[in-house]
Amino acid sequence: MPGEILHRRGHTLIGGLGRVFHCNHYNAYLQMAVLLSDGVSQCQPRALLRDAVIPLVQRLKKAGYSKQDLRDEFAFCGFGRLMPMFKGEWVTRYSHYGRAALMHGRKECSCFFTAGYLAGMTDQAIFEKQCRQIGSPVDWFVPQGTQAPVPDYLDRSFDTRAAPARFDFDGCTLSDTPIDEDAVIEAVSGLPLYGKNGPDDTGLIDAFGVVLTNHFADYYNYISYRTYFDMIEGGMPVQETRDVFVQGGHICAFNTFGGIMSSPEWYALIAPNCRNDSDWIHGMVAVINALGWGVWRVERIDPGKNLTIRIYNSYEGVGFRRMFAPDTERQLSFLNIGAVQGLAHLLWKIDIKERPRLDHEFYTSVFNNPEGSFHAEQTHAIAAGDDYDRVVAERA
Repeated sequence: MPGEILHRRGHTLIGGLGRVFHCNHYNAYLQMAVLLSDGVSQCQPRALLRDAVIPLVQRLKKAGYSKQDLRDEFAFCGFGRLMPMFKGEWVTRYSHYGRAALMHGRKECSCFFTAGYLAGMTDQAIFEKQCRQIGSPVDWFVPQGTQAPVPDYLDRSFDTRAAPARFDFDGCTLSDTPIDEDAVIEAVSGLPLYGKNGPDDTGLIDAFGVVLTNHFADYYNYISYRTYFDMIEGGMPVQETRDVFVQGGHICAFNTFGGIMSSPEWYALIAPNCRNDSDWIHGMVAVINALGWGVWRVERIDPGKNLTIRIYNSYEGVGFRRMFAPDTERQLSFLNIGAVQGLAHLLWKIDIKERPRLDHEFYTSVFNNPEGSFHAEQTHAIAAGDDYDRVVAERA
């Protein structure tokens, strides 16, 4: 891989492009959310899910990536192993999206991201011919002519800013925790959270009870915001449309945060330093700050009642400003809204310290049950010109 891995102001850059860790549950849900736009106005969700990655792969090629480099990075970032076949065809025996989409039982070929990645890599239009979704042992991709040009949607520059130190900003009411954030970030960054591309490897990242990807932040942002705006333009209600995408962050918190806070690594590195629920929150925030999401800062904790988080250099906010002009709407960091709500639920709706079984049934019957839930609202947004995102989760 020629792309140097850089960490800057809460972002992880590989090949100059921002990467963020997310799990199979979030990836599967977000893809499903985009597909909900099928039939709304001029929405073409399958083309969007496929084509949105092409400009990013093309940027990597311009930065010097060879075809083999792109295959290696596909595996390194947890998407699986790309295996060439005859006549320009490709298969993935191990595929993150094949595995993730299976969770929702869709009876169609659903590896849109992989098809787009291959299209960008080969400069050919690539479509999925067979899929594990419909009983094939592999995902099978075939070329169909030359790939039509896809506009590069990153037409604006927007740089990050230095984030304040913990507790060193107006409004913060906290300053006491034994959690050493720098030590946590160093420990998490040292974990083998990457896939391998050897003959006996899968190219997947199994960790914390989930399957991770170190995904393109810009891909997430573009498919989310393009779908959100197109659905509203097509007449869908704003709040209900927003809630669809916020739910993805809530699902991510349940599975990824919950999996981390139930893991042996958590109990070895972080739990021994936690005196109370507040320390558990500080510990999880420190872990989040190693995921490439930006810099989370805890502003307020009122156990069982209120959790207020600021996110400096939020990957959603920065990404929005790279793609669009400032908006008047502030409820636009969908992942952050759902994730802060979910973090409050992990401590104060359920008790993650009791290590409950984090399965789909428990999510639907307890974690996502409206009874006893927290309401989360974004009060500040980089997308609207503020210096940070700010999310307040309060008991409803």
